[in-house]
Amino acid sequence: MMLARVADALYWIGRYLERAENVARLVLVTSEISVEIEGLDDDVSQAEWDSLAVAVPGAQNIPRDFSPATGLALPYLEALLLDEANPVSVRCSLARARENARGVREALTREVFLTLNEAWRDLERLAREPLASPGEGFQALTRVHGDILAVLGAMEHTLSRDAGWTFLKLGEALERTRRTALVLRAKLPQLGGVARTDLPLVYARWRSLLRSVASLENFRREHGARLDPQQVVRFLLFDRHAPRSIFCGMARMKNYLAQLPQRRNGDGAARIVGRLLARIEFDDAQILEKPDLTPFLDEVVARLADADAAIAREFFFT
Repeated sequence: MMLARVADALYWIGRYLERAENVARLVLVTSEISVEIEGLDDDVSQAEWDSLAVAVPGAQNIPRDFSPATGLALPYLEALLLDEANPVSVRCSLARARENARGVREALTREVFLTLNEAWRDLERLAREPLASPGEGFQALTRVHGDILAVLGAMEHTLSRDAGWTFLKLGEALERTRRTALVLRAKLPQLGGVARTDLPLVYARWRSLLRSVASLENFRREHGARLDPQQVVRFLLFDRHAPRSIFCGMARMKNYLAQLPQRRNGDGAARIVGRLLARIEFDDAQILEKPDLTPFLDEVVARLADADAAIAREFFFT
């Protein structure tokens, strides 16, 4: 039987690594789309950065001391990549993942620990000097994002598919589903305000939404190059095979919970996840009928918080 402290640490390693990868990708995509549309509509370019602050709770207090030298990107790059005091920064997430990993070295392979430790060390080296320009920050973030993907690859290729793996992947699935819901909640209201006649801008922003949740290529394989907004929303909410869709994330959580040994009152998290998954599976038409998806996405975020608390009660608190 796995110790509760080990299960807890692995669960949070999964969450922190997923969070770090998500935040890094969001900043990269926002940097690119902001530059792409800045000449088309400066207000929309600023709105992309504003929506990033909403999509990453905890990022709202980023100082906006923009100037021609720093551009829009640099304050966000510094706050979300290097700021150790920012609880949602990549640096903070990697540090917490590494701290948990140090406490459960016996549950990880050498490859996983070394790649995680090296990713953290690279980021610490970057943090010793302030970023000189948005271009330098973008290059640094691209490198860090690659380091995180290397850690995830080491996990995929070297860890045993045991209870520890299940806890790690459960944390990853919960964090990934939450991040998708937060991105949609932040970006969908703004996308509805873009004039349909401005097709280059419309296309760029919907493409950016898909890239924000690593789903552009998957969507194109399913639906082709045309970006129909209704198809995009349905894909990100209900697609059964897209790894970043809400449905897929909830189904993964249900599957991982079913693999774990049952505890007394151990069906709390499973019931929370199962009820929400059933609603997503069978009430999709009613969900899409609503002109505003914010209440539904708020519900997803709230139920995931309930599931997280139930998981802690059932498996980690002894």
